[in-house]
Amino acid sequence: MVLALDAEAVDLEVYRAGGEAALAGRDLYNAPVWYDFRFTYPPFAALVFAPLSLLSAATAKTLVVLMNTSLLVFIVARSWHSLGRPASRLLVPAVIAVSGASFVLESVHSNFNDGQINLLLVALVLADLTGRTDHPARGVGVGLAAALKLTPLIFVAYLIVTRKFRQAAVASACAAGTVAVSFLVVPAAATDYWLGGMFADLSRIHVDPASRHNQSLRGLLLKNGVPETPALWLWLALGAVVGVAALMLATRATRRGEQLLALSLCGLCAAAVSPWSWGHHWVWLVPFGVFLTRVVGRPGRRGRWLPTAVLVAGTLPGVLALADPMDDDAVPVLTDGPLAFVLANLYVFIFITILVAAAVDLRSQRTLSAGPRDREKLPKDG
Repeated sequence: MVLALDAEAVDLEVYRAGGEAALAGRDLYNAPVWYDFRFTYPPFAALVFAPLSLLSAATAKTLVVLMNTSLLVFIVARSWHSLGRPASRLLVPAVIAVSGASFVLESVHSNFNDGQINLLLVALVLADLTGRTDHPARGVGVGLAAALKLTPLIFVAYLIVTRKFRQAAVASACAAGTVAVSFLVVPAAATDYWLGGMFADLSRIHVDPASRHNQSLRGLLLKNGVPETPALWLWLALGAVVGVAALMLATRATRRGEQLLALSLCGLCAAAVSPWSWGHHWVWLVPFGVFLTRVVGRPGRRGRWLPTAVLVAGTLPGVLALADPMDDDAVPVLTDGPLAFVLANLYVFIFITILVAAAVDLRSQRTLSAGPRDREKLPKDG
C-alpha cells in the first residue's frame, strides 16, 4: 500500500481528467484527455469520477489507495462469509491473512499502483449477489458495476441463466437508468459513446491489439502470430464457446450451493473473453482464492484444484515480468520456449484450468451425492 502512494497511478489520472472534461463540457472521446491517453469508459463513469478532479493528485491518490484497501478487505470478508459462517475467532485472522496474501498478486498489485477501479466492481457484484436473496434491490450492484465498465454485464447473463429474472431486470433497469442520466447530463459524450459506436471500437482500447500486455483470448491469438482478421473471428467463436461453458458451470455451481465459485467463474470469464485485458482486470482471482482456501483443505477435492492453486500463486509481479515487463521499452527475460509462452498468457491458462477443474469437481460432487439408483440414472457426459 505504501508503494502504491509513490506510484504514478496513470489510470487514476485518466479518470480524473475524464471527470474534469465532463464537468467542463469538453469533448470526452474524440481526443486524449490526459497526455495521449483516451477515456474509454462509459460517460456515466466520467460523472462518477468528476469529484476526484476537484482534489489534488496527491489527495486523490491517497483516497483511492485507502478505498482500494478497504474494498480488498471487504471482498475477502464477504467471500469468506459466502462460504458459510466461520467461527468468529477465525474470521478476523483469516481475512487479514488472505487480504495480506492478495497484495502480492499482480492483479491486485497493479490495481493499487495504477489507481484502478476493478476492486470496486468486484465489491459491487459481491455485495449484490451474495446478500439477501429476497431483497427487492438485488441487481442494483450489478447494474452500477456495468454502468462503470461494460464487462460486468456478464452477471446479467448469469442471472438470466440461473432463472433470477427479476434480479436481471433490476440490474438491466439500473444500467439503463445510468445511460439515461448520461444523455441528460453529458448528451454529446453519451451520443458519441452509445450512438456513435465508440463503445464497440476496439482500436480505442490500446494502440497495439497484439501487445504483450493483452491478457485475454484475443491477445493470446494476436501475440502468437494469428493475423488480425482471422484472429477476430476465431476470438469471437472461442469467446462464445468459453462464455457458454463458464455460464453452464456457474449455473451448476449455483445449484450445488457453490455461489462464490459461480461468481468467480463469471468474473474471470469476462476478463478472458474481453477484447483487451490487463493483468489488473483479473482481480476476480481474489474471491476465487478465498474459494481455493476451502477446497484445498478438503482431501476429496484438493487434487482437483491444487494445479490451479499453484498457477494462481505464480501470478506474482516479478514472475510475470519475466515474459511481460510493464515497461514497453523493456526486453523480456523469456522470449521463446514453452515457459515463456505459458507466462506470457498465464491468466488465460489459469482460467482454462479453472474451467476444467470446476467441470470435474462439480461432476464428482454430483456423482457422490447420488444414491446407487440415482447414480445409474445420471446422464453420461461425452
